[in-house]
Amino acid sequence: MSKITVTLDATKLRNLVSKREFQNKKGETVQVQEVKFELVPLKENKTIHTGNGYSLVKTHFASVIQTKEEREAKAETIFIGDGITTVWDNINEMPVHEAKIIDGKEEHDDLPF
Repeated sequence: MSKITVTLDATKLRNLVSKREFQNKKGETVQVQEVKFELVPLKENKTIHTGNGYSLVKTHFASVIQTKEEREAKAETIFIGDGITTVWDNINEMPVHEAKIIDGKEEHDDLPF
C-alpha cells in the first residue's frame, strides 16, 4: 500500500477559504470554512529523494479548481502544492525473522540458581 503526502502552500490557501452552511442530522445549522482543490497526477513522476530502502517520488500536484470559463479561456493554473508518494524498494525481498521455539526443557548448568 502506498500513501500520498500532500503539502500545501498556506499563504496561497488563505485566499481560497470559502464558507458554507448546512443542517446536520440534529437539525442544527453548522458553518464550516473549507478549501477545495484538485489533486492531479503528473504525466511523468519525478524522484526527489532516495534513502535507505525507499524513494520519495513527486506523483501529483495540487491546484486551484478552475471554472469552465477559466478552462475555456486557457487561464493559467494556480499551483498550491505537491503530492509525494513513498516507494519502498524490494518490499517483497525483505528478510523475515523466524523466531526460535523454546520448549523450556533445556537445562542450563551455568545458571547460578
